[in-house]
Amino acid sequence: MFERLLSDAGDIDAMTAALAGTAERLHGIVSRTDSARIAAEVLRLNDAVRAAVEPHLPCSDPPGAYLQALLDLADSTHGATT
Repeated sequence: MFERLLSDAGDIDAMTAALAGTAERLHGIVSRTDSARIAAEVLRLNDAVRAAVEPHLPCSDPPGAYLQALLDLADSTHGATT
């Protein structure tokens, strides 16, 4: 399991720095949202996904195992018609 899931200020600072030029460089836009706010949300979502997936897909599994894990965990009623 992960030692720490909640992002700390250092994580947010590092992610803010990484995001600073990304939107403009990769997407040709300047975000109206503060980079620190985006960074905190990116880290929050990443932590949530890692926590949800870890019991089913350990980080030691190969990347190809991800799709199979999604299929194994899928709701069997998804797409069913009545």
